[in-house]
Amino acid sequence: MVIITVVTRFMRSSERNMIMAITVSKEDRVKKTVQSIMKDYTNATGIACIYVDVQGKERSSKYNFTKFCHFMRSIPEFRYKCYQCDLYGGLESFKRHGCCPYRCHAGLVDFSIPVVFEGQLNGFIVSGQMISSDVRIPNLQAQTPWQTDRQAFRYFQSVPQYSYEDIMSASRVIHTLTNCYFPYVPKTESIDFDTPIIGQDLGQTEELSKIRRPEIRKTIIYIKEHLNCNLSLRTIADSVFLSESYLSKLFKQEMNLNLMQYINQCRVWEAEKLLASSRESIDVISRRLGYHHTSYFCRIFKQYTGETPHAYRKKYKL
Repeated sequence: MVIITVVTRFMRSSERNMIMAITVSKEDRVKKTVQSIMKDYTNATGIACIYVDVQGKERSSKYNFTKFCHFMRSIPEFRYKCYQCDLYGGLESFKRHGCCPYRCHAGLVDFSIPVVFEGQLNGFIVSGQMISSDVRIPNLQAQTPWQTDRQAFRYFQSVPQYSYEDIMSASRVIHTLTNCYFPYVPKTESIDFDTPIIGQDLGQTEELSKIRRPEIRKTIIYIKEHLNCNLSLRTIADSVFLSESYLSKLFKQEMNLNLMQYINQCRVWEAEKLLASSRESIDVISRRLGYHHTSYFCRIFKQYTGETPHAYRKKYKL
């Protein structure tokens, strides 16, 4: 009886070891293949990439990382935000079954590719670490105020700048290369992850979560998606199916400022990022953000920041 018990325990232990060995073997195969993909991709393009798991944690070497990103990840507070961006960007690309370039918390452009093996999501290849002033690339998180750190500022100046077209081309290359080794046909019952939608940064998500009225949440989303348009009270009211007077009243009650004040505030925040990270003229930036007259834009900008756009750029230019 004792012998049978010992043998049974040994068999169970052996089975567990075999299962673990198979699991480890699969993980090793996936990791080695991913590393081979990233090595070839980085050697050919010079663009940074890394492999992260479904928690956003690093699971590979850092391929061609910029000094700026090495520095940001050396600081615990920033490193945690890097992990968040890697995770949310990856899950969003998995949900959309395609590449979704986004801006990370530090303002750089990244894109993620899901790695699916035998029907299981193993992680994501995250690539990018680029600068682009193109407004079509949304923020994934509220921007981290790192500009006052001299060392980070110095490293940021060496980050490569890419056009929107080059970014999309690079994302398609790594996506195609990954799919050759890890083909993935999305099913209709796709895994539902609770992640913010690309185009809504975490700051916006937190802001929306504090708002009680769904009409005001829709209003804020509409405003942030149309900052470059001629935003009038009538247009916004029509978009949420409310009268102009009723929307104005609700918005003031919920936000403690009127619609035009909120629109200008959002535009100034976006202008700050463009002034610091792009070479576009102040005139071009003002038009990008829906202002028809640069002089009016400059007046609004100074009203909200205490500085002219020119002075702000000179102070914070990356």
